[in-house]
Amino acid sequence: MIAAFLLAAIPIAPQAPKPVETTIAALRHDPKAFDGKIVRVHGWVNVCTPRICNIYEHPSNSPGGAGESLSIGGNSKFDATVKPLLPTYVEVDARFDASCLARACFDRLSELNVIQLRGIIDPHEPPPED
Repeated sequence: MIAAFLLAAIPIAPQAPKPVETTIAALRHDPKAFDGKIVRVHGWVNVCTPRICNIYEHPSNSPGGAGESLSIGGNSKFDATVKPLLPTYVEVDARFDASCLARACFDRLSELNVIQLRGIIDPHEPPPED
């Protein structure tokens, strides 16, 4: 396994059904297909505050920008875990809510409600290649 893993499988909520592995781009392309499902997604959390927390395709300093993103719902355990490591690469299992893609959501209402933080990669190490 990759030595850069700092953390493995921190449960954020009670155990949920097996997640559908997907990407940020796929979720944004066909949100209705994933609405209400548990998904496994990975990407970069570049900033996470009480008002906003997103997962991006790339780090914010990438030459082409951070790419597409999804918002992460308010979760004090998730926030406390990732905040000291920002920016960082994560893999999460989350319930997907497509409604925030159709309208603006505020106060950390979001597309992704994290159930399990599966891993965090050291931000100084490159993430695994897809």
